[in-house]
Amino acid sequence: MDSIYIKMVLSGDTEAFRYFVTTYKDYAFSLSYSLVKNQYSAEEVVQESFIKSFENLASFRKDAKFKTWFGRIVINESLRKLDLKKRETLSVDNVLENTIESVENSLQSLVKKEQTILITTVFESMQANESLVLELFYLKENSIIEIVELTGWSKSKIKMLLLRGRKSFYYKLNKMLKFELEEIL
Repeated sequence: MDSIYIKMVLSGDTEAFRYFVTTYKDYAFSLSYSLVKNQYSAEEVVQESFIKSFENLASFRKDAKFKTWFGRIVINESLRKLDLKKRETLSVDNVLENTIESVENSLQSLVKKEQTILITTVFESMQANESLVLELFYLKENSIIEIVELTGWSKSKIKMLLLRGRKSFYYKLNKMLKFELEEIL
């Protein structure tokens, strides 16, 4: 279906581009938000990405998926939007397996809404590239190859970010759960 609308836009029917906006706006927002972690910034990135994709539609290679090509634009625009200050990195290599088990058991006892709030809070506190890869792999169910196509990063970098991201996620979530438990007691 995308290819039909691409031909229509390229032949001068600019109104046909609404199809892409309608189809991919939520996808673009989700990708951007996972990186910039701010609703307004993510909305700006989505707008900029649609403009950029419209302006560069003629350079779109027909052998790729439009969704992948557009996703790459969104990610690149999101990365440009980010402040390049280095965030304090924590050593997640020392996270013990029993900590991960403890977090998983605690998560199972929470109500679904509480889980969503906690997970969102943890994602917002993580490094942008780690939260992006975790979201694409676990929530969007993209394969590693699809993530490589979207981000332009190597397979080994994606795998490393998945490993570090999981450890970071569990470490931060464990910390939050302990804090909540201390407040309750």
